Amino acid sequence: MPGDEIQRAVDELAHRLRRSVVINDPAVHLLYTSPHFGDEDEVRIRAVLQRDAGTKAIGHVLAQGVTTWTTAGVIPPNDELGMKARVCVPIRWRGELLGLLIVMDADGSLTTGELAGIDQVARDVAPVMSAQSTTYDAAREQTVLDLLTGEPAVRRRALADLAPRDTDRFTTAIALIVRRAEAAAPAHVETALRNALQAPFAPAQLLAVDGRRGFLLVGSAAPLQPEAVRMRTAGILERVRDLAAGHFDCVAGTGTSVPGLDRAHESVEQALLAARAAGSLFPQNAVPWTDLGAYGPLLRIPPERLTPDALPAEIQRLLAVDRDGTLTDSLRAYLDHACLAPAAADALHIHRTTLYYRLGRISDLTGLDLTDGRTRLVLHLGLTMLTMMDADLRQ
Repeated sequence: MPGDEIQRAVDELAHRLRRSVVINDPAVHLLYTSPHFGDEDEVRIRAVLQRDAGTKAIGHVLAQGVTTWTTAGVIPPNDELGMKARVCVPIRWRGELLGLLIVMDADGSLTTGELAGIDQVARDVAPVMSAQSTTYDAAREQTVLDLLTGEPAVRRRALADLAPRDTDRFTTAIALIVRRAEAAAPAHVETALRNALQAPFAPAQLLAVDGRRGFLLVGSAAPLQPEAVRMRTAGILERVRDLAAGHFDCVAGTGTSVPGLDRAHESVEQALLAARAAGSLFPQNAVPWTDLGAYGPLLRIPPERLTPDALPAEIQRLLAVDRDGTLTDSLRAYLDHACLAPAAADALHIHRTTLYYRLGRISDLTGLDLTDGRTRLVLHLGLTMLTMMDADLRQ
């Protein structure tokens, strides 16, 4: 059997080198392992016993860019993880990464000849692994992406391509968006997202990764409880954080439940908008659509359309006379606290007399009547848009 042939190659290499050897899949999940040779570390022991090296260790490996390597490289030690140095050789077949052949090398003593032998084993097992490839189903992921983010005609074709059992489940979407990933290889980002989204959650689930965005669609016969979705989302983010190894961060948004895959794109749109608010408009890194309130409709304005020219004229007049932002901040606090001056003054840490003075200055300089309900509504809306503009600039 192919698996026996690969295991035999791993064992022979390990005995020849007198070193511990493993083959992992591209997501650094253990596939084959040799016996220990006295060089094992905490990470290897855990991987062999639990079939999982742990997300932080996996993140350390991925952070070296191993998924893009074409030749052997060194995975440096990580004392915090109890991890010794290793040599890693990518296993590729016709350009496709099938796995990682990893050999313990704590003291960097592998010779040129031994490295050549390791590389030869990687080439030998590549066609065998190709025949039993466990890589993700790219075609199915594309179908899921078409269903969740495509135009109506594209969504209809995708729905028809999915198995009937997938189409009648109650669905809730979780969307992940990776930010500040300039230091990370795209393959590292995609592998981390796909890895984090794969853990079982509900009786039915579909996942797809598109660059820096990951989507998980979960289904059950009855609506999922918000607390269950919240806890699941927090777990996904924690796993991504470990796998990122400090090279990028991630936020999440969740949509509301919809009855069936034909409307899954609605939940995904909500989830993406909620993710846009996470960590910027809202302090937490995971935000459900139901928490957005007034931000929900405003977030449907594309970021590129949120420009100073889009602000209401009343806000533009205020900004023109408020050079240091003091009047704008005071007005925002006043409106946020339902025009209750004592509460707004406390929030600003000023005396209410000072607040009344600033509000008077706004009226004098702009001609705005702050006692008028419509004016207050326009100003509050405009200030909310201004907050969104600032948040989009920080992302």
